[in-house]
Amino acid sequence: MKRRPRVRSALVVAALGLGLVSRDAGAETPPSVWDRARDPDAAAAHDLHERVQHRLIPTAVHEVNDAEIRTARAMLLEAHADTSRHVFLRFDLAHVYSALKEYARAAAILKSIIAEFPDDASLERAWERLANACGHIGDHACEREAYIHELRFETEEVSRAVPTLNLAETQMHLGELKDAIEGYREAIRIAARLSGLHREVPPLATWGLAVALDRAGDRLGAEKEARFALELQRSMGMPTLLRDPDVVYFFPEYEIHWYEGLGAAARARVASSSREASALWRQAERSFGEYVKAGEPKNDRWLPIAKARLAQAKAERERTEKAGAKEPPPSPATDHEIRL
Repeated sequence: MKRRPRVRSALVVAALGLGLVSRDAGAETPPSVWDRARDPDAAAAHDLHERVQHRLIPTAVHEVNDAEIRTARAMLLEAHADTSRHVFLRFDLAHVYSALKEYARAAAILKSIIAEFPDDASLERAWERLANACGHIGDHACEREAYIHELRFETEEVSRAVPTLNLAETQMHLGELKDAIEGYREAIRIAARLSGLHREVPPLATWGLAVALDRAGDRLGAEKEARFALELQRSMGMPTLLRDPDVVYFFPEYEIHWYEGLGAAARARVASSSREASALWRQAERSFGEYVKAGEPKNDRWLPIAKARLAQAKAERERTEKAGAKEPPPSPATDHEIRL
């Protein structure tokens, strides 16, 4: 699970995609008449940048669509933006690739910016966007390096919360559970000091901590944190946070089943009746089953633990079903399906 990246021109909290415009160093100030006379190539590059931005900015009468993004890509490629000496054109192209979900190509452009313009003022932005692109293609080594570099640039806590959370997630993907657990806890500590900013960070970091503890063998700690994450979501009015594509994304996509399975198991432990527990264990069994089904062909790192979790959920579901059969029938309106 990754928290969607911050974008300078807009969230803090929105996804890098349609309508989020790439505003980067060197492109904001239009060249003067004298600048154009002195450097016609720079003037042409700025004009292209403005035309690309015009296609990417939604208005009251114009919605950005896939065709607009593809047209912007064609314009940039025709001008050889991928090798341009103007950094902002390379950022434009990387942005368009990300908007089209061509993340490997976006990563390649961003890596070229970092390698060829090491002293550019936009380097921090390049690392931030590289982390996002590498995260979407599952290149966790690249992603970790990018987040580490991004955090070196960030000195204010308000800017460190999201990359700290995402770095912890990356470390968990790499099997570095001790570092991941500490990283999630640090993200929670930072968010607690931000007076409501980055509201999504506390529940998401708590979820990450729960899954990391589960994979590290601390089942009780994991279920405790999962219950706390669910309570945070409820109290903050975000019951469907894990399924909100504008806030988070999962790589691999089936990773969400572990979160939902753990949440169901955590609630089942404290259910008020065997019938309720049975319904929750059934959902946990279904979720971990989906994880195992998707993870087996990929030889998923966590597959043995997921299979153990699946077997446990199945055994608990069978046990509580037997106990629930002896209880009075529930109200017809009762629905114990969990929604994360």
